[in-house]
Amino acid sequence: MRLNDEQRAILVALQAGDRLKVHRTIDGEKRYLLHRLDGSSAVAVEAAVVDSLERRGLIESNMKFPVATFLLTDKGVAAAAGLTGSAQMPMGPRNFG
Repeated sequence: MRLNDEQRAILVALQAGDRLKVHRTIDGEKRYLLHRLDGSSAVAVEAAVVDSLERRGLIESNMKFPVATFLLTDKGVAAAAGLTGSAQMPMGPRNFG
């Protein structure tokens, strides 16, 4: 699977525990922000990058309003593991202990 630098960076960040969220306004505007695990400033992410990862089945939204969180799918976990060489998995609905 061919991924660009931005797509790879998002998958690796999610694997490491960062959170990708879409913040929606009442007017329907969306802002995609990557919230860092270390609490540092959130990073804006282009909608096209998020959309491409979602279309490829690598991430999925929990569909919450006004702020939805994107989670790695099983396919996304495998892709991230392939990128990093690590089986580290983020906390999520599939591996909550």
